[in-house]
Amino acid sequence: MSSFERAGYRALSGFLLDTNIVSGLAPSKLEASADFLTWLDRMDADGRIFLSVVSIHEIEKGIALLEHKGATAKVASLKAWLSGLVSMYDDKIISFDAQAAAIGGQLEAKALAAGHDPGMADAVIAGIAAAHELVVVTRNTKHFLPFGIAVLSPDEAATKGGPA
Repeated sequence: MSSFERAGYRALSGFLLDTNIVSGLAPSKLEASADFLTWLDRMDADGRIFLSVVSIHEIEKGIALLEHKGATAKVASLKAWLSGLVSMYDDKIISFDAQAAAIGGQLEAKALAAGHDPGMADAVIAGIAAAHELVVVTRNTKHFLPFGIAVLSPDEAATKGGPA
């Protein structure tokens, strides 16, 4: 049973990809299984895949750090990939607004009260997902479970098809 099912959530409107999923799709890093990619393509075709501004920020930061290290060829490739990704998902990149901020703050406080320190980036992603009724797809499900939101690992999506 997936964490999504254990939490008793109904099928939500779509899926918010965590940064580790998005960055794992970069051409130099492709870490996704064929089954997960098939699931992702199916959900994307249905208009159910979303990204957050947090992922764009984190990926851009990673590219900038590589640039400071002088990895110019890799930087050029990643910048082109990210530019294409942003263009492709333009209307599916969700901003961090007041509603998501309020929900994210409540979720982070809940996690902290339970003895977990998820960090602001994950709390912001959780707030965005909750505000938009999205399931977070992440390799780090344990980071998101303390928020009490719907979470799905790529393995769960690939093997069970994830929530409908």
